[in-house]
Amino acid sequence: MWNWLRYWPDQRLFLPLILCAVATFTTACTGLNQAAFSSLKAAYQGPNRNFDAVPRNSAYQYMQVEVPGAASLTVLGYQYPSLQVWYAAKGEVVRLQGNRLLDTTGLNVNLANVQYTRGSQAQQTVMRFDVPELGLFNVQATLQLQPTAPPKSNLAKQASAAKGLYWYSETFDRFTGNTVPAALKGLPPAVYGFAQALPEGTPASELPLAVYGKQCLAPTYCLEWHRQ
Repeated sequence: MWNWLRYWPDQRLFLPLILCAVATFTTACTGLNQAAFSSLKAAYQGPNRNFDAVPRNSAYQYMQVEVPGAASLTVLGYQYPSLQVWYAAKGEVVRLQGNRLLDTTGLNVNLANVQYTRGSQAQQTVMRFDVPELGLFNVQATLQLQPTAPPKSNLAKQASAAKGLYWYSETFDRFTGNTVPAALKGLPPAVYGFAQALPEGTPASELPLAVYGKQCLAPTYCLEWHRQ
């Protein structure tokens, strides 16, 4: 499952991250030490991928990530006001803007050139994105935030069991031209599990960090994550 998710961020901003990913087995990496890398490697290569049994370094934050047919344990490498960079032992990287996925590479289906902006209403977000594998470019859609039932996946159940969560979804309310691209028909909504209920009227641009998230890149291809 190696290379299931890889992203090489902007070299100027993330040069230390790139060097750490390349020099996995050195002790000079900024932000992560050998113990963190060793635990990630053990989880990543374990015969049963039993992440719960992997020794954790209390100095770091972990996030389990799953896509169809693959799973990995990632650690928080860098954090900025609206961006978190999570990565695993061999350099696989997940970038989240708040709770939403940014560009991905190395997957069977990838998001690219993703931009999120405020919608015309408080609980709406405008998303512009490409899905190259589906032949989709410069797609623009409005996302609508609303309460929802919890997902039925094992990772969602695991997240909910560890901490009672409040569930919200972001559905594609409308696409530019009011036409859903054929490749995205039936696309499930994004789902987030928060530690606390959102106050009524909370703007979609001001959401707290979720414990769990799920975002689908195609109707049958979704990426899930659980901050632990």
